[in-house]
Amino acid sequence: MHLQILWVLALTSLLVLLRPSDTQALSLGYTNGKSGTYSSAVQLLTVNSRQMLPVQQLDLVFPDYLQRSHIISVYEEKVAQSPNSSIFLRLLADQYLRRFREMADVEDVLRAEQAARRSLALQPRHNQVSSMLLASALLSQHQFRSALEVLNNTQNPSLDNPNIVSLRASIQMELGDYEAAHQLLQNLAQEESNSGHNAVVARYLELTGNLASARQLLNEAMQEMDSFYTMSAETRAWFHVRTGDLAFAAGDFALSEQRYREALDLFPRHIAAFTGLARLYAAQHRWQDALNAANQGIELMPQVETLGYKADAQLALGDQKGATETEDLIGVVAYLSKVKGIYDRALAVYYTEHGIHLTEALQIAHSEVAVRDDVYAEDTLAWAAAANGQWQEAQRAAQRATRFGTEDALLQFHAGMIALHLNNREEAIKRLTQAVSLNPQFHHKYADQARQAILDLGF
Repeated sequence: MHLQILWVLALTSLLVLLRPSDTQALSLGYTNGKSGTYSSAVQLLTVNSRQMLPVQQLDLVFPDYLQRSHIISVYEEKVAQSPNSSIFLRLLADQYLRRFREMADVEDVLRAEQAARRSLALQPRHNQVSSMLLASALLSQHQFRSALEVLNNTQNPSLDNPNIVSLRASIQMELGDYEAAHQLLQNLAQEESNSGHNAVVARYLELTGNLASARQLLNEAMQEMDSFYTMSAETRAWFHVRTGDLAFAAGDFALSEQRYREALDLFPRHIAAFTGLARLYAAQHRWQDALNAANQGIELMPQVETLGYKADAQLALGDQKGATETEDLIGVVAYLSKVKGIYDRALAVYYTEHGIHLTEALQIAHSEVAVRDDVYAEDTLAWAAAANGQWQEAQRAAQRATRFGTEDALLQFHAGMIALHLNNREEAIKRLTQAVSLNPQFHHKYADQARQAILDLGF
């Protein structure tokens, strides 16, 4: 076991020195270079891993997460011994970010930020890896403009580096500047792309009305990531979660469930996989399954979205007392989240869907648009404004949310119902029929409402 830990340390050190592995934030993408020295090194290390690790682990996953805290403690000791080593600080920042993604402890992302800043202070030039790690840490904290500023201020940046281009494009999409993201992605030569970059391109395609192309590209990226046994387990699982998300969006529930289950086989603590399963089961009215999946995710990290699915499942199963207790817990999580400023959007969505705290939901939606004006921020604002009777504001926000033709049934439904209230029959029919066509079971409550509204319109 001691030799295995030492080998893991050597592997992670080499990967971070060669290129910034896992430097992108959770919902956007990761990097996996294909060419040159890095590719050869990974292929060699993959062969070595098969020689050194137990046979029963080979077909599943390289369980790097089991040694994460030990690896971190070793690097913390190295930094303490060599406080002026920008390399050790860079390696430590990378490991903190990995553990943040694995354990969802916000303190780790703050530690990553501090270590990356110290590395850059010691070596401000030719230290793009630390710049990307710092930007990723800020992005994970939803400090989008600060993250972009870090990359823009990187000394000696390589403008054709696919990792930097991808991270910049990811941030621009979070800020709602899809034109800037498109320009960045277009400027990168095809031969320089990698699976992480392709995941970002897939996100752009998804948001701009090309769901089928996004699914194909992301599936190819997932398969490529799976071909690297030594790739981080959480990273590989993330690709399966994202393909599951896109399968859900397309109404392909069997594949969606399969991908989420695969993600959990790769990395059993993947909170987003449990949340995806809870959403999937809720949409199918499989309430006991939804409750079980939500509970498993909540045991790892009580997030507002997952708690919301639990409350809905409890209500559907007749457990009013349990649902009330869960809603009280959402209030506690909401308070803690407000302090950290990370999960506000999910709270606004929950309040609006459940018709509670509507004034606060609208305030949260306004704040979200101010810092993160993407299509989902506009959609949250549109639905919250409608719930508060602010129909003109709702219409403007819905138009912005759907301006790229995003093939998301929930966005289309919101826009359709707002158009229906404003007596725009043609727009309502267009949006509502698109919603049910994209995904006939896109929401446990709204899908039926959409079909009824279409019938009422005589269509």
